[in-house]
Amino acid sequence: MPDKTLIVLVLAAIAFSAAHDLDHLLRDDFSQPSAWAIVAGFLSVKYALTGAALYFYFRGKIGAAFWAVIGALGAVALWFAHLSPGAEQRPPNIYAMYGSPLAGLIASGLVYAMMLSLVALALYGGWRAIQPAARL
Repeated sequence: MPDKTLIVLVLAAIAFSAAHDLDHLLRDDFSQPSAWAIVAGFLSVKYALTGAALYFYFRGKIGAAFWAVIGALGAVALWFAHLSPGAEQRPPNIYAMYGSPLAGLIASGLVYAMMLSLVALALYGGWRAIQPAARL
């Protein structure tokens, strides 16, 4: 039986990621025509692979260690893209791109929420993978 906490953490990371992707679309970060094709391809692959990973998790082919690695890699990628000192679109910049303070707060808050969900997924998945009594 799949771990319910792990599933909730995976779904939370997916939800925050999807909301963040929508934020990028609303801010029109992909204004060049060629960028849309690249982004559409990337997002299609990203969500197709996520769906496939969930399928294999429910079939027992992959486990908590896989999700720990995905959470860690996602957190590293998000840090480089939005939280590192050299990132162009840090949360304060995202906040400033919106005319509404509430919209800016939600959009910039999504970055932090997604980071927290990815770190939680990495830590919990790693803990589940190394705990003999916690294995499914």
